[in-house]
Amino acid sequence: MQTTVGQRLDLFLRSNSIKKNDAAGLLKTSASALSAIISDTRTLSEGMRKRILAAFPTLSEPWLLYGEGEMLNGDPDSVEDLIEDPDEAPPSKKMIPFYDAETTGGYNGLVSSSLESATLTGYIHAGDWFDGRETAAIRHVGDSMTEYPDGCILAVRQVNNFRLLIPGRNYVVETEEYRVTKRVQLGKSPDYIMLYSSNQECYPDGRLIHEPFPVDLADIRRIFSILGYIVNQSGEARLIRP
Repeated sequence: MQTTVGQRLDLFLRSNSIKKNDAAGLLKTSASALSAIISDTRTLSEGMRKRILAAFPTLSEPWLLYGEGEMLNGDPDSVEDLIEDPDEAPPSKKMIPFYDAETTGGYNGLVSSSLESATLTGYIHAGDWFDGRETAAIRHVGDSMTEYPDGCILAVRQVNNFRLLIPGRNYVVETEEYRVTKRVQLGKSPDYIMLYSSNQECYPDGRLIHEPFPVDLADIRRIFSILGYIVNQSGEARLIRP
């Protein structure tokens, strides 16, 4: 049983697969200082209490401080706002890290630069649909991928073996120069893949606005499979699976 504030904070982080280093970054403190709070060798200050509750709004303050009630706030909207069917609330309330960086399907051929570093800025509730530690969230912009609304948030999972990509599936592809959301098809040789857009809009002369293009596997820095996306509908967030 968790009898101290530090033990309960540690349980919250472990239950939501939040690494201590990531939590320390969100709380604007050092990993050693956070470890001291968790081990109860350092008293939880008023300022740190406020930062913890601001960084993790679903964490119940009475539970954290006194062990009263449930770990997460009882407002059902905190969970239901992020699931497609509110009648099927998920049994476990995992969170996935959200990185403040963009991938794009493209605006008339323009793509997001991968030189912008992906910075962890918070966590998103997604029930138990995405339960892997390797899952993350990133913002998508653009109009070349019609299945993903401009400004939505993609739930993604990193692919470790580029040669095991599934043709016809959508991925976020990152090179040294750009980060794009595209549909992947195999190239004529095993050394490259083709990236396609689902938007088939054409110029007056019949040429595709979003033409497919090749990318060498050697030039790819990272690839993420797309698990689903989060959009805002009528002021409420909805998590959509492909």
